[in-house]
Amino acid sequence: MKLLTGMYYKYRQVIKAIQLYLLIAGPGIIVMIADNDAGGITTYAATGAKYGYSLIWFLVLLGPIAYYVQEMTVRLGAVTKRGHAEAIFDAFGPFWGWFSFLDLTFVNWLTLVTEFIGMTAALRIFGVSPVITVIIVITLMGWMVMQGKYWTWEKLAFLFCAINLIYIPAAFMIHPSVKDVLGQGLIPNFPGGFNNELFFFLMANIGTTIAPWMIFFQQSAVVDKGMK
Repeated sequence: MKLLTGMYYKYRQVIKAIQLYLLIAGPGIIVMIADNDAGGITTYAATGAKYGYSLIWFLVLLGPIAYYVQEMTVRLGAVTKRGHAEAIFDAFGPFWGWFSFLDLTFVNWLTLVTEFIGMTAALRIFGVSPVITVIIVITLMGWMVMQGKYWTWEKLAFLFCAINLIYIPAAFMIHPSVKDVLGQGLIPNFPGGFNNELFFFLMANIGTTIAPWMIFFQQSAVVDKGMK
């Protein structure tokens, strides 16, 4: 009986630790996995189709870069106690504040366009009409926003994040050659030389890894959670 009680206590401790971790790191997890959106997957797929394994080393380098951008964003929120837009208004004045805000709005609108293109294209494979897809997505998004409960939204976002785990077995289903991945992918090189086309693909991968919205969202989340 004591053994079962002890195991149950340990189990509760583990669950509480996981919940605390998700409470604190939730926005960061969402920001990182949200880059696996329609635009991101299209960019990665196009890069792989064009250059094979040759640019994996560049994607690996983007990992720590994305980490430090997020870490800097968390520090800004914890120290200034302001969201990113508010911090810009306070530090640089209304011109740059409104410039960053309008720029964010425009870029987010373009991002939403790509998301709807990706969702309609994906569900069309299963015979779902694009009109039906748009109605369902707008209804779901409207409900998430209008009900006003951030924690409900974050839990739903975690659910969508968990679905992204499917990419791991999917990568192994094509039976990649470990020798080719290590030999071609992890050795820095510029296939075909450093030309305009390669530069375009490199910039596209950077753009889908570090987006403006993630900085604004994560810094505001840090302030809302009262992190220090």
